[in-house]
Amino acid sequence: MVQTEAPRRVLLIGVQDAGKSNFIFRLWLKLDLGSGLLKKAALPPDLDYLSNGGEHLLKGEFAPRTPQDVHDKSEIPVKSGNGGNEIAGTLIVPDLPGEQIMSVYRTRQWSKEWEDKIGDACSCLLFIRVDSKELIPSLDWVACEKRFGGPIPEASPETDADTGQQKTPTQVVMVDWLQFLRKAFTAKAGGNFRPRVGIVVSAWDLVPQEQKQRGPEEWIKANLPLLHQFVKTNGQDFEFAYFGVSVTSGDFEAEEGFKAKYLEGDPRNAGEVVHSLGSTLQTCDDVTLPVAWAMGLTKMLGWENS
Repeated sequence: MVQTEAPRRVLLIGVQDAGKSNFIFRLWLKLDLGSGLLKKAALPPDLDYLSNGGEHLLKGEFAPRTPQDVHDKSEIPVKSGNGGNEIAGTLIVPDLPGEQIMSVYRTRQWSKEWEDKIGDACSCLLFIRVDSKELIPSLDWVACEKRFGGPIPEASPETDADTGQQKTPTQVVMVDWLQFLRKAFTAKAGGNFRPRVGIVVSAWDLVPQEQKQRGPEEWIKANLPLLHQFVKTNGQDFEFAYFGVSVTSGDFEAEEGFKAKYLEGDPRNAGEVVHSLGSTLQTCDDVTLPVAWAMGLTKMLGWENS
């Protein structure tokens, strides 16, 4: 007898240039193939948007950044069969582009439609992109002296072009969002509910080789220590996991010969995920894995450490 659980929702969250769009385009290609832990449950409402984005990857190019005035909301129905059990859910990229993530951080408000998606059948994937110009580091006076020879220059990437003031470090925004989410989950699902939150390091192929060997958690620890400390000390409020994701397994522009090799192979099956759900660091070619984890499928399959 098939037992079907209540549909689950997975929300993708990330600041500008966090890698969400290219991830969902690669994910859609994998779901369409039906060869991963998850497969499509139905055609999504924004099929054209997903198909057009996937075409960019198939041609050996990244999709252009979503303009600030274009809403990038996507809802993809997914499902997976596992023996006699099947779980179903919806991957949701909220109507909240990266620029609006900062607006929510500053104003302390989000839309009612967005908050309505929070509940006990909900989990999140938090995206951080390696080497992004929008990844604002935390700089103390020692770091500023080493990098700039003094205070942060007004024309540097760490300052706002309009105000001349230092931009809020990305890890501060992410920690604040996690606190924001915890408050919403408590209000909607109760204080004992521990939502799953996956920390996704996108563009993993850009990580230096010696750092890759240590995995995505160590990369976060070295580059966003405040976020890592929050994750380490708030396990009672969330279930966390780390993933390193590459939608191409290489760089079309910086890696000589990679694009030609990519196109000669099978672009539809490209991409990889690095994780430590088991006892060791592993790499797999199933880019549905972070979403499957967020939905609880990997726990059902016994992939996770007890």
